[in-house]
Amino acid sequence: MKKILYFVAALAAASFITTMGTSCKFAPDQHDGDTVAASEFYPIDTSAAHAKKMAKIAAIKNGKDSVGIYYVGSNSTKDLIELVSYPSRRDTMMYSKTRHIKVKGNADINHVVRVDFYLHNGKDSLVKYVEEVELKTKE
Repeated sequence: MKKILYFVAALAAASFITTMGTSCKFAPDQHDGDTVAASEFYPIDTSAAHAKKMAKIAAIKNGKDSVGIYYVGSNSTKDLIELVSYPSRRDTMMYSKTRHIKVKGNADINHVVRVDFYLHNGKDSLVKYVEEVELKTKE
């Protein structure tokens, strides 16, 4: 019985000595001073970028679209033609084609075209003529 008691006491003493010698210590104080500028801690002023973005949106909204000139949209099919307003691309219209549609130039998707409509039954508009518009680029 004494041997067990001595063994437990020796084990407790050994664990006490090892934990006290290797226990965590607080990191020493380091007085580095003001190493980072105070401006780094404040968020970046985004008001100028926001104002520029809003001015661009306002310019697009106030811009005038060309009358009668459209882009050919990507949803155009054999029977329907999608016309997207030029140059803003804000408005989209789907029209049916007449049985024999006349095309002058290239009327593929994303080409700028001028269209002529045929009034069917006094209310429905059908596209009867598509002409590609050559844009003059500034160089």
